[in-house]
Amino acid sequence: MPINNGDLGTKGGLRCDARARVLDTQGNPIPGLYAAGNCSGNPFGDCYPGAGATIGPAMTFAYVAANDIAERSGNQRG
Repeated sequence: MPINNGDLGTKGGLRCDARARVLDTQGNPIPGLYAAGNCSGNPFGDCYPGAGATIGPAMTFAYVAANDIAERSGNQRG
């Protein structure tokens, strides 16, 4: 049986803050730019805890980003 190397996911991505805002090279949020999931840095660093482990952080940071966008536009959730 042949064994082939593969890639399980990203080990990097855009650096974000706790509000899912993408940070520039100086660590400042880029206005209006958010990231979640595989396009953002992995909250597990260079570890891979197992299949599906990145789905929760992706959904969480998407929710955080949506709330931050709503708050900044004046449309807060009730």
